[in-house]
Amino acid sequence: MATDTVGSDFAVYGDVEDEQSISLANRLGVQLEASSMTPDAWHVLIVDGRLELVGRDDLRFVLNESEIARRLVGFARSGLAKACGAIRKPRILDALSGWGTDGLTLAAFGCPVVCCEIMPLIATMSRARALNIAPKTRYVCCDVIDFMSNTTQEFEVVYLDDMFPRHPKGARPSKSLQILAELAGTCEFTRVLDAALEISKDRVVVKRRRNQQPERANPTWSVDGKTVRFDVYRSSSR
Repeated sequence: MATDTVGSDFAVYGDVEDEQSISLANRLGVQLEASSMTPDAWHVLIVDGRLELVGRDDLRFVLNESEIARRLVGFARSGLAKACGAIRKPRILDALSGWGTDGLTLAAFGCPVVCCEIMPLIATMSRARALNIAPKTRYVCCDVIDFMSNTTQEFEVVYLDDMFPRHPKGARPSKSLQILAELAGTCEFTRVLDAALEISKDRVVVKRRRNQQPERANPTWSVDGKTVRFDVYRSSSR
């Protein structure tokens, strides 16, 4: 079953007597447990009113809100906006949300967006960033196939950005993508694409590297950027 955010059985860690930490945990709909209880595995810590993802050897990671503001400058002319038809403010499902950067940018631009992410750690970090940027963005934490099979919501656009395969030249991805690759599960992308084509009312947009082969031959059209490409497939319901 899909649940908003990640559900009350998920915990973040921090000062259990700090009002700011208590308020943030409540807004996220998660438990707040004492910092002394943090596990050895990846976990989410509240520090000075923001979330930090903490991993092995005290590796720490935060999501940057200013990244969204930068992307909004001239966003209407971007490949993502053109591929999604964002100027018309369609209802969008960011079906493999991850850190939610693309979905949150679309939401901040004014599109009604639902972000779906199966991993609670990832969904919690992404949702916390959305609170101050696009608080009406809805987050669900579940398997996206289950969500698309059971939702009663309608979406003009389903946006799919799964993990890119390893770069053929061996270039290392950014730190955020390295951590995402370590935390994220795999999906049966063909099944996800099939389900997306069934529920979308207008189109499915698939993000790929610019020189990567399309997921399926002959997309309806594509929008090229400098490093990525957005393949657009008209949905089955059109």
